[in-house]
Formats: sequence, structure tokens, C-alpha cells
Amino acid sequence: MKRLLLKKTVFAASYIFLAILLEIITFLALGFGVLPQYFGLDLAVILIFALIIFVIPNSAAQLSVMFTLIAFQIILSIANEALYSMSGTVFSFSMLNLISEVTGVVDASFLNWWMIAVMVVLFGGSLAGLIIFTRKYTVPKGLYTRNCIVLMLVAFVLAECCAGILYAFTVESFSAAAAQRPEEDRLSIFYDESELYSKQKFTAKAFSEFGTYGYFVVNIGNSISPETYVDEVTEEDIDNYFASGRMSHSVYGDNIYTGAINGKNIVLIVIESGEWYVINKEYTPTLYAMAEGGIAMTDFHARDKTNCSEALSIMGSYPSVTALEPANVIGNSMPYTFPNILDHEGYTNNYFHINYGSYYRRRESFESMYGYDNTYFLEDLTLLPGNTDKKGFYDFDKDSNVFRYYRDEFTQHEDGEPFFTQMMTLISHGSYNDLIDFGNYPYNGVPEAPGETSYDEMTAEEKERFTENCQVKGLEEYYEIIDRFPETYVTGTPGIDQQYLYENELFEEMFLRYKRYQAGIMDLDLGVNMLVNELAETGELDDTVFMFYADHSAYYDQMNYIMKGYDASEFYNTHVYNVPCFIWYGGSMDLNVDALPLREYSQINFTATKDTDSALQGGNKITKYCNTYDILPTLLDLCGYSFNTNLYHGVSMFSKLESLFVSHESGIFQDDIYFSTIDVYVENGSEWACYPFDETYSEGGFGDYVLDFLYRAADYYDKQEMLDAVIKCDYFANHNFFEGNIKFIEKVA
Repeated sequence: MKRLLLKKTVFAASYIFLAILLEIITFLALGFGVLPQYFGLDLAVILIFALIIFVIPNSAAQLSVMFTLIAFQIILSIANEALYSMSGTVFSFSMLNLISEVTGVVDASFLNWWMIAVMVVLFGGSLAGLIIFTRKYTVPKGLYTRNCIVLMLVAFVLAECCAGILYAFTVESFSAAAAQRPEEDRLSIFYDESELYSKQKFTAKAFSEFGTYGYFVVNIGNSISPETYVDEVTEEDIDNYFASGRMSHSVYGDNIYTGAINGKNIVLIVIESGEWYVINKEYTPTLYAMAEGGIAMTDFHARDKTNCSEALSIMGSYPSVTALEPANVIGNSMPYTFPNILDHEGYTNNYFHINYGSYYRRRESFESMYGYDNTYFLEDLTLLPGNTDKKGFYDFDKDSNVFRYYRDEFTQHEDGEPFFTQMMTLISHGSYNDLIDFGNYPYNGVPEAPGETSYDEMTAEEKERFTENCQVKGLEEYYEIIDRFPETYVTGTPGIDQQYLYENELFEEMFLRYKRYQAGIMDLDLGVNMLVNELAETGELDDTVFMFYADHSAYYDQMNYIMKGYDASEFYNTHVYNVPCFIWYGGSMDLNVDALPLREYSQINFTATKDTDSALQGGNKITKYCNTYDILPTLLDLCGYSFNTNLYHGVSMFSKLESLFVSHESGIFQDDIYFSTIDVYVENGSEWACYPFDETYSEGGFGDYVLDFLYRAADYYDKQEMLDAVIKCDYFANHNFFEGNIKFIEKVA
């Protein structure tokens, strides 16, 4: 019996040792120290699993269970390290709701191969060692006597009780500490470990404090039962919340832009993975002319998954929990979305995206809740070449083909009524490795230094092989043109740091990625060129306003960092998230496009003739900080609406106020402060200083400026809790948005 118990103890002890060692490696790789602050939670769960391994009677079964648990921990560690290095967040099981979307866009460039190698060696070495131990240290059959079984069960129960006590004691320790905090402390949401443990609103911080096992035990439960995320809020509470809201017109004061596009056609185009440096005169002359000749928001920031950014522009907020995403509450009444408000004005609302309608469950949400009259997804766009012959996620159709084959549908509307059309582009989506993997079409050579270009021609066979093998098809006509980095950027926007690329021996590699990426934006530019000319021919251009914004930066292959001259670990550097946003209005802004990179381009010499006295004058730059949350308030402002400020998180870009950005990926920031909920990063000149969060609110910390930022961040979460409750209880199913007792929106211009 001693031999049997010794063997079982070795298995259990080996698991405990490996689990803790992997935790140490993970925490060191993440920069969180050696072990979590509340390691007792981690240890308690590890002990429970070890005891389960201990009582399993069969050695093979013990090995299977043990190394399944270890393999699962390794996978989670790899995922957490990759996610944190990329965006400052960690894995949550709620992400599994988007597993099909995630698997389609996985990028290996964010993996820490050294950490993976160490973990694989530990895994393989331990497995081999225990297999050898099992074969040499055999236990005769028949040792499972009644006394042996009773002894094992007694030991199991006692040990489980000890593990349970350790777990409960640890939870009680931070719950008691939370209870001693003053209730009026506005920043308690960021350091209340009890709330952090139960709701895990800040995943990276929760992981750093509770460890892999302590974090995921609760995370799994919250993903299965998301109601725990939202405190119990009654409809009366929501009534009072909205009744206390001020109308935007009274908050902003006088605003010359209010009503500037009242009753006009609106085209809202979301630029997939947009960066300012691909909006240039050399390769995208139409977009460049619209940004230079329109109103460019040069300090605009975005950092969210595409579906979040896209929804924010028409919802003004976004649920804080994946399980409460609009796509999971299909049928809810959302009269506050931009299309639903425009529908009340008689607009025809159209939506285009050359991906399947099931992706992010767009078809259900856009048709049933957001307020679009007509939606066109890949399965609907049968005129697109190759529509029915898709071979994986990266087999994109060209965005320009939407404008080429669906011009009438893009601008469809009732006679005498305006239209609103939103398009989510796709072909500029990463990854950007085609030219690295399959050849620099049409040249084998690449620039070796800034200002240089090599012209070694590909053979006909190489060109044919490239066309057959590359992931993104049909961009060869653009590759024929792109032979160097651009030089003419929109005034005041970030360009490419060619010197940084050269000094770090990245010039050739990043040029090839840039070339693939730039080609995708060129395709969008061609499509916009077609649309502008179509509207000019029909006489509708001077009644149409365009707004462009990027859903997020070009983060694939770490281009958002490297092309701008930043280290890939600088996720706190908010300049990484400075992306395009600009408005062009045909009623008051001229448009001159004279560079013609392709035969299909049309030269444009458009002179505005209608609203020359409009507040929307061309060539302006909005240099204040703004972000994705501000798009809907800005559009409502331009359309002449005053709205209840408790409805939305953002503010009009034309107001003097600034909002802050709370990313659903990770981080809370404005242009010179980044708060990870673990540390606060503050820009000082060209450098970023990192401080532990505790210092920001303690006496002698950063002062009023940063404290004000943190207070506004706390206010965001207070508002978010109410807006989550609005969705959860389908509040507007029973409340009149346009004419109810509570004022939500009104036309002021």
C-alpha cells in the first residue's frame, strides 16, 4: 500500500510543481512579477486538481488527466502572453462566442517563441520522465483493498477541505479590505478586488492579481452566466438616469456646425485597418484630396475589434460583455441608433460588406435592431467576380467591385428623400505577407534604402505562380504601380518612419508588407473615385456628405508600431492608435483629383456651388483629441439634433469637450495618458513614464490632471452599467424615444 500511495503522491506532486512552474514562467513573460498577488486562489485550485489526479486509480488515466490540464494551462499561457503583448489584455472565455471570427484572423507574429519552447520542453520532459517512472515503478494488482480506498478517500476529503478553506480565506481577505474602503471613493471600481474578482471588467488586472486558475474559475462562470456582469437595475432607475441627462445643445453651447448637413445624403465608410500614411497623393489621390480638401480629424484614435468600432459609430456605446452584445439580443428595440433616427426623418438606410452576413452575426443585428432597410453581404452580392468560389477567409473580393457593380443599390432611396449608406471595407485587412511569401510582384528586387528602388523583373512563370498562390487575389494592377514609400501625407498626420526601418534592418521586409496593404487602400480609392463621379453625373454630389474613419490601426505583423517607428511592446503609446477620420461635403467643398494611377480613374475637377456659406469649409483640420465614441454625436450634431447626453459616451468633434476612449480590447486613454488598470502611462515630451496605479490617487501622485482623467474613466463605467441595463431589459420596447415624457432627442437646426 505504501508503494501505491507513494506513486500517487509523485503524480500529484509533479502536477503541483509543473503547474506552479508554468505560472511563474507566464507571469515573468507578462511582466507581472513572479506569482499573482492572491496566489492562495491559484494554489487552492491547483491542489484540488492534484487531489483528483491522486485518487484516479489507473496510471495511464492519471497521466492523461494530468497532462491534459498542463497542456490546457500552456495553451492559455501562450494565448495570454500573445494577447497582452499585442493589446494589453488577456484571454476571456467570452471570446469563444467569436471563435469562428478569431480563427480566421489569427496571426503568429505575436507569439513568444522562447516561452513556447521552454514550456514545450518542460511538458515533453515531464511526460517522458513520468512514463519512465510508471514503467519502472510498477504496482502489483490487488493493492486497492478496502482499507487503502478508505485511507485515500479520507486523505482526499481532508485535503479538499484544506484547499477550500485556503480559497475561502483568500477571498475573504480582499473582500474585507474592500469593505473598509470609503463608499464615496469614486475610483473604487479600479482597485476593489472583490468587484474585480466577481465581475472581471479588467481582465489583465484580474489575471495579474488572481492567477491563471483563480482568474479562469470565475471567468468560465461569468461566460456561462453573464448576468453577473450587470448589477440589478430597475426600469425606474433607468428612468431617473435619463431624466437627469442634459441635452447636448445646452452642454456644447453655440455650435456653428449644428445642422450643416441637415437633410443631405450621407455616406459613412469604415476603412478596415486604416492608417494615415496610406492616404497619400501618390497612390490614393481621391481619398487624399477629400481629406486635404475636407475636414480631417488629425488626432482621431481607435482601438477595438471591427464589430465594436463599426457598431460604436451608429450606437454611440457598446455593451461591456460579449454575452450582452447586440448580436446576442436580437430583436431589441434600439431607436437611438443613427439609422433608426434617420429613418424617422424619411431616409433610406443601406449597408454593404463583402463578407458573409453570419460573420459577427451582422445580418441579424443590422436588420433587426440597427435600422437598415437594405443590407448587402457577400451572399447577396452575386455580381461580384468569384462570389461563389471562396477559399478561406483571405479570399477577398475587391471593395471597388461593390462600387462598380452596385452603384444604384449603393445610393438607393425613395424619390425626394435622402439616403444613408454605410460600408465596411475588407480588402485592406491583414495579414500582409503575400509579397513576402510569393514574390515582390512585379519585381524580385525591393528598396534597399530610403529613396532607392530595384527593378529586377519577375518572369512570366513567376507572375503566374504568384497569382495562383497568393491569398488576396486581384491586386496585381496596384502592385505594378507601387515602387516606393509615399512622401505626401495629409498635413499633420503620422507618416512612415523610413529612417527607423532602415536603421533596424526592417526596410525591405516592411516595404513588402506596406505594398500589399497600400494596394488594398488603392482599391478602395478607385471605388470612391467611381462613386464620386457617379454622384457628379446624377447631380447628387453637392447634396452628399462623406465621412471616413478607421476601425483600428493596421496591427497585423505589428505594422501599427513598426511603420511609425515604435517598439512593438509599446501598447501604451497612444500615437499607435492615431488613425484616419475625415469629412468631405460636396455642398461646400471643392474636389480636385489630377493624379491618375489607373486607367479606370477619372480626373475630378469639382467645384461646390450650393452651400458656399456653410460652416463646413474645406481644408480645415480638427486637431483636438477625438475617438470612435464621438462619431455618432458628431453626425447627430451635423444633422441638427440635440440629444440626451446620457445616451452616448462620446461628444461632438465640433464641440470644445473631449471624451476618453475605453477600448473593449484593453486600455483607457486619451492622447497623452494610457491607463491599463494596472499601470498609468503618462507622456512627457517624447517619452512615456510608467507609474503604478496606486500612485495616481495617493497624496503626492500625479496631480489634478491625471486624477480628472481617472474620475472621467470611473464615470464612463457608471454610465456603461446603465446602458448595459438598457439593453438587458430592452428598455425602449416600452418607452417612446421620440415623443415620450423623457426627452431623448430633438431637432434644433
